[in-house]
Amino acid sequence: MLRRVAIVVASSVLVLFGSAAVLRAIDFRYSDSIAQVPPAGDRPGRGEMGLLRELNLSADQMSRIQQIRSRYRDQMKSDRDAARQAQQDLRTLMAGTASDDQIREKFRQVKELRTKIADAQFNSMLEIRNVLSPEQRQKFAQRMEQRRGRGRDRLPERTPGI
Repeated sequence: MLRRVAIVVASSVLVLFGSAAVLRAIDFRYSDSIAQVPPAGDRPGRGEMGLLRELNLSADQMSRIQQIRSRYRDQMKSDRDAARQAQQDLRTLMAGTASDDQIREKFRQVKELRTKIADAQFNSMLEIRNVLSPEQRQKFAQRMEQRRGRGRDRLPERTPGI
């Protein structure tokens, strides 16, 4: 009986830490979204703003995109900071003597914050998409796909279950 309880507890811990790793990976993947890229002068030729520059945007398009980005920037930073803190709190709870219910509630908070961030990123991208012409959208999508392919090449191979 005690052995079963130990196995269940160990499995729960592994699942929770595995879930946290997945959420962290999602956070890193989303951290390069257009809504979060610093102004053009801070990262010349890099990130989505570098990609947007390749699209030959008009001054009006660039201005509208900057307005969209600035509308989302502060809230997303605040939510991202809160998600990081909640993730740290979750790790602390896992290492301590917190009840399963406390840990589940903190995990729910982490997921809720990550969802809020993802929703804001999606809404920002959707608004920016509406500023682009169909040709610009197509070129942007092609460039993003190329970047995704390069990003996958840099990820280390993982053995399932490890």
